[in-house]
Amino acid sequence: MWENVVYTKAQAKFKFQQIEAEPENCAPRQVKAPFDQLREIMMDEKKTFLVDEMKKINSYAFDLHMGLTLYHVLNEEYGFNERLAAQDEMWRYLSLEVFPDLVYERFGMNDQRFYKGTRRIWLKSIWWYIHLSWQGTEEETFDTLKGNSADEILQLLDRSGSGGYRVELTRKMMRQFKVHASSKVPQLFRRVLKLNTARLNMIEPSLVEGGIETYVTDLYKYFLKDF
Repeated sequence: MWENVVYTKAQAKFKFQQIEAEPENCAPRQVKAPFDQLREIMMDEKKTFLVDEMKKINSYAFDLHMGLTLYHVLNEEYGFNERLAAQDEMWRYLSLEVFPDLVYERFGMNDQRFYKGTRRIWLKSIWWYIHLSWQGTEEETFDTLKGNSADEILQLLDRSGSGGYRVELTRKMMRQFKVHASSKVPQLFRRVLKLNTARLNMIEPSLVEGGIETYVTDLYKYFLKDF
């Protein structure tokens, strides 16, 4: 299935220009199987989210809701994995051929969010945000992330480190951030991520006495000790 997805950046640019000419009518007339089912599920979730009139598409809450749904369905029903998630080609196809209207409703005609920005493609960013923050179940993950903001998404995705994302490490960092998010330290998560990037040049977290859990605890203690 995924091996048949061929969608170059040039194709994406051309499709984006077509959408740009008439954005209000960019919903796809027909989506190829099996992605038609994915679209149906995601669009139903959008409707479910908006039943509460206080909730808005232009929000972190929408990103979290749709991210959890996308992560679950792609992984469970479409055999998705990290290798596929690292390929922008897949996300360009989903953004422009399956969900152009959804991306447009969330971000307008922002080419970075459709196909151009490697870490800014919206669907890609919410999948990786959930993956790097996963706590074992959707319920636990939602509970861990519900108090965050769009800034946490950007900070987490922008600091992969020279060796790429360390999934076990980021999940523990996010779990502890929930505990300390109410502290008075300004921009705590951003500071912890920057400190982590610096320390990874010298320290292997898994070799620290007490393991990754202790390593992450020490990252937060560095900033919390004075508050």
